Amino acid sequence: MRYAIPVTFLCLALAVIYGVKSFLLKDMHKRSSVQTAEASQGGKERKVEPILPPEDDAFESLTNRGVEEVAVSEPQPVDVGIHALEILEKFLAMKTLEERMTLIETKRAGSDLANSILNGPLPDNLNISMDVREVNTMEQVVDLYYQVDFSEGDNEVNPQTMLVRIRASGEPKVVVDPFLDLYGGNFARYAEKPTEEAGTFQVIISAGAFCYDDVPSPGKKYTLNILSREDTEEIAKAYFGKQSEIGNMLEDETSGLLYAKAQPCTLFVRWNVKEDPEKPFLEALAIKTLDWNP
Repeated sequence: MRYAIPVTFLCLALAVIYGVKSFLLKDMHKRSSVQTAEASQGGKERKVEPILPPEDDAFESLTNRGVEEVAVSEPQPVDVGIHALEILEKFLAMKTLEERMTLIETKRAGSDLANSILNGPLPDNLNISMDVREVNTMEQVVDLYYQVDFSEGDNEVNPQTMLVRIRASGEPKVVVDPFLDLYGGNFARYAEKPTEEAGTFQVIISAGAFCYDDVPSPGKKYTLNILSREDTEEIAKAYFGKQSEIGNMLEDETSGLLYAKAQPCTLFVRWNVKEDPEKPFLEALAIKTLDWNP
């Protein structure tokens, strides 16, 4: 009898220890299963899709000009650029506005076109090269920008940017409004001397972060160089306040406007003769669109 009680107590203790151990093992297994399921579900939510390279390396990325290229849902025909180039070459070789009318896209009145450089032969072009292709699948529009070097005589070259647009399955058309503003001299004539009227022009701009010119309050302004093409001498300079609409665009990374990047745009400007009548300057009021499709 004297050994019965210790033996019984020892058996009970071993049973309790075994029960606790079994419970802890089951709990650990349950926790491990829950954590594994959660990790598996979280992994699916954090799945990273691979970034694929562009399909066509023959065209320069639009980000080089500060413009984001819209993704293409379906591949474009290989010969789309070839056909657009053929239309541009025909347009440049024609002699009259009547010939060109079937090849152009414009919002100008017929009288304006009749009195423009389109109603006559254009100078010889020394070179035509593809610059940028921009595709907008939402509007079914393909814009092809070309660099065209016009002969100025005496081995001089006048570098210009021209746009050919394809809408849906239609024929390529030469967009002549920016061509008239730049090569046709519409903007240069406006920038030559002050006038009371404001104007809207399709040009190429490059925004500078400072202003060193002799204009009123230069420390409060930025400079906008208006160009015919990237890396060319500006046609004129316009200025805008750091706290202006355009100034705010420069500070907004999502606006598409970048410092020192040549970009096509539709620009609204006026001559400011009130801030200092002795120093009138060309003031950039707004960028309506960062393309040539206002």
